[in-house]
Amino acid sequence: MKTLTLVGGGHAHLHCLEQLKKEPQRDWRVVLISPSRHQYYSGMFSGYAEGIYRLDDIRIDLQKLCEQVGAFFIKDRIADVDGHNKRLAGTKGVYPFDVASFDVGSQNDIPAELAERVSEIKPNYRFPEALLKFREAAYPVIAGGGASGVEMAFSVLAWRKKNGLLPNVSLFSSSSLLPGHGAMAAQKIEAIARRKALPFFTDERIESVDEHSVSTQSGRTYPQSDLLWLTGPKKSSGFFKRSGLTTDAGGFLLVNDSLQSLSHPDLFGAGDCIAIDRYPALAKNGVYAVRQGPVLWNNLRNQLGGKQLAVFTPQKNFLSLLSTGGGEAFLMYGKRAVHGKLPWLLKQRIDQKFMQRFKRLYE
Repeated sequence: MKTLTLVGGGHAHLHCLEQLKKEPQRDWRVVLISPSRHQYYSGMFSGYAEGIYRLDDIRIDLQKLCEQVGAFFIKDRIADVDGHNKRLAGTKGVYPFDVASFDVGSQNDIPAELAERVSEIKPNYRFPEALLKFREAAYPVIAGGGASGVEMAFSVLAWRKKNGLLPNVSLFSSSSLLPGHGAMAAQKIEAIARRKALPFFTDERIESVDEHSVSTQSGRTYPQSDLLWLTGPKKSSGFFKRSGLTTDAGGFLLVNDSLQSLSHPDLFGAGDCIAIDRYPALAKNGVYAVRQGPVLWNNLRNQLGGKQLAVFTPQKNFLSLLSTGGGEAFLMYGKRAVHGKLPWLLKQRIDQKFMQRFKRLYE
């Protein structure tokens, strides 16, 4: 019997497990390997940070899900890939495969000289513990003006206000806020930050950290007691490159538009851990990972059966919803941007629907 091995429990692999429930396989088996029993949904991190969601609301039990859909779950961290002999080496064992797929996310690129004094939330199962410590800090500081940094700053600010703590969350960005969404979005989110009294500093890159402060490239010093690094998916986990697989400059698994490795045709990938050769500038976000799910599942089945592979074509525009705390959110689609309570209600509906889609398979 052939073995399809899924490494990581990201969005695209969750879709594969869902389809396995609908289409049970007799000629091959599915194995899911993940370092954590739970997969945490980053889209709800802001709501958890603000105290709106409980821990179980934002995570999926991979072991229970696998049991219900007919897959095998292995708790392990993969450290090496032998693409020639088709073996995956983890910290607990070696796992043979016929076809394998990776959906393991990415890492923030924390400067080595700062690493000892920085908190991070990747892999995402680190998030709950890091957040509880961070949001109660005397001087919490966030590095990163992208979507994740902005959302977390607003959410922690709202939580601190509700719990009687000083609203002194500081957000630092080396450029504008939300630089990937254009000048208009940056202007609007910065106006919202000023209205909500969120201290933010643009064009300020943190260069050094000591026990009580951060210093920026401009020579200014600011107080800090906990620094959360949220500068976005800058690099891969590293084992692709160490294993001799073809990667891009950041170490992300390089795949074609069928999500198939350029160097090893029985290896596939999706989500933040890959780079598509045809779309080198494609943003790494959950929207594309969700869209890749059906293409990935189709191609994994077809690779096992020796059939033709389908092509993934990314959409040009996608909906972005960022919580700004206090029951409000910032909606962006193309050049349009709206802020208020209706976008927050829409975000809640989308996030909760996504989670229930998979939780109902095992609850």
